[in-house]
Amino acid sequence: MSNSFEDTDLAAKALELERFLPEGRQVEFRALVAAMADQAARNSRQADEAAQYRDHARRLGGQLKRLQEIFKANDHAFATFRSALTLSRRLRTMAELPGMLTDLTRAMHVHTLTCLLSRELFAGFLSPGFPCPSHKSLTTALNALLRPDASRRVYVGRISALPRPDFFFDPAVLAQCPELLAGSCFIAPLADKYQPKRRIGALAMADTDPDRYNMQKGTDFLEHFCEVLAGDLLHVKIHEELTRQRESDELTGIPNRAYLRRHGPALLALAERQGSPVSLLFCDLDRFKAVNDTYGHETGDAVLRDVARAMAGRVRAYDLLARLGGDEFVVLLPNAGTEQASVMAERIRHCVAEVARDRELSGTPGLSVSIGMALHTPGQSIDALVREADAAMYVDKRTDDQKCPL
Repeated sequence: MSNSFEDTDLAAKALELERFLPEGRQVEFRALVAAMADQAARNSRQADEAAQYRDHARRLGGQLKRLQEIFKANDHAFATFRSALTLSRRLRTMAELPGMLTDLTRAMHVHTLTCLLSRELFAGFLSPGFPCPSHKSLTTALNALLRPDASRRVYVGRISALPRPDFFFDPAVLAQCPELLAGSCFIAPLADKYQPKRRIGALAMADTDPDRYNMQKGTDFLEHFCEVLAGDLLHVKIHEELTRQRESDELTGIPNRAYLRRHGPALLALAERQGSPVSLLFCDLDRFKAVNDTYGHETGDAVLRDVARAMAGRVRAYDLLARLGGDEFVVLLPNAGTEQASVMAERIRHCVAEVARDRELSGTPGLSVSIGMALHTPGQSIDALVREADAAMYVDKRTDDQKCPL
C-alpha cells in the first residue's frame, strides 16, 4: 500500500471502533481494515482505468467510423475511376466521342461535363458543333484560371470564380441551371503525352454542390484519368489519320480500293438484311492515256482530280465513290436498282463532259467515260460485283458511238 493505515479515512473511523474489540484482536482488526482500504484503492484505480478505456474506445470508434467513411469514399471514387477508364479505353473512333462523354457524365455523377479539343488537331475528325476552340484561345483560357495552390495544374473551386465560365461550359446549360454558378467545378488540361508541354484540350466537370470540388479534397484519380483520356484521344485520332491515309487516294482525296473493300461488304450485307437493291457503276475514262501523252502527266493528274471532284458532287451522300487506280472509278449505290443506277450513270457522263469542256479536251484527243453497271445478287462479294461491272464497262467501251456526245 502506498499510504499507511493511519493515513486513510477508513483507518480513522476504524480506530473509533477499535476500543470496543476484545483485547488482542486489535492487530487482526487493523490488518483487515488495511486490506479493505487497499482493495478499495484498487477498485478506484480500476474504475478510473475503465473510464479511460471507455473514453479510448469511444475515440477509437470515432476513428474507425471516419476510416470507414474514408474507405467508402475511396472505394466509390475508385469504382468511378474504373468505370471512366473503361469508357475511355472502349473509344475506337472520334465519331463515338459525344456518346462516350454522355456515358462519362453519368459515370462521374456530375451535372455537366465538357471536353474541349484543339481545333488545329481534332476539328477534321469531329462532327460539326463539337467544341473545338483554337489552340491559342484554349491556352489563354487555361492560363487565366486562378490556382491558390501553384503546385496543382488543375483548377478546383467555385464556378463563379472562373474568368470565363461560358468558355468551359455550354452557355445554354448554365442558363438552364443557374444554380450551377454557385456550384463547384474541376478543370484539367489534356496534355500530349509525347509532348507534355503541348495542350491538346481540356476536361471540365461541374456540379451544383459548392463543396463537391475544393482545395481540401484530393483529385489524384481525376488527374490520372485525364492523362489516360488524353492518351486515348490521341491514339484514336492518329489511328483514324493513318486509316484515312491508307484508305484515301493520294492524288484525288476520295476513297481508294482499300476503302471499298473494307466498307463495301457492310453496305452489301445491310442491303441483303433490308431486302433493298444495290448497284455498282464501273467508270473508265476514254482516251485518258492520249491526254497524258499529249499534255503531260501534270495535266493528266489535274484532269483526274477534276473528274473525282465532279463525280463526288454528283453522287448521293450515302453512295460510295472510290478510285481503283489509274483512270478507273467505281460508285457503289445502296438502295438503287437498274433505273436509279442508269440515271446516276448519265450524271457521271455529263460531269466528265463538263471537265473535258473546261479543260478544252472535247476535241482531239478528247475525253469521255465508259460505264459498266452491275446489280448485286444475294451472296455476291464486293470483288465479284466489281468484276461484273468491269465486264459491262468493256461492252460500253466497244459501243463508244452510243455514248452522249461531248
